[in-house]
Amino acid sequence: MYLGIKLAVEMGILNLEVESDSHCAITIVGVPSVETHANSSLARSIKELETRLKKLKIRHVYRESNFCADSMAKLGHTMEEGVTVFRHLPSLLMMHLLADIRGIKFPRVIVV
Repeated sequence: MYLGIKLAVEMGILNLEVESDSHCAITIVGVPSVETHANSSLARSIKELETRLKKLKIRHVYRESNFCADSMAKLGHTMEEGVTVFRHLPSLLMMHLLADIRGIKFPRVIVV
């Protein structure tokens, strides 16, 4: 979340909407003070970046509706360490985006 917001600020984006399937991360960033949390310095860094934006909206989405981010995270594990900016849509996202455009829903399956 931090690197994505940082990149948006560096690109001059003023209005940003972030979707994450990590309810914990959203909660940590959303509370006024997180000094006792293990990731408090990261949360403070995100809040500092937020002051450089006109508007930042962070919202929770279920993993099932976050296929693109999940696919990109898996792709990231196969790449060299560092930040990669894609100038063109990676082909692995095409099917997920087409499903989203068409409004195709995927049921949430929980195995117990």
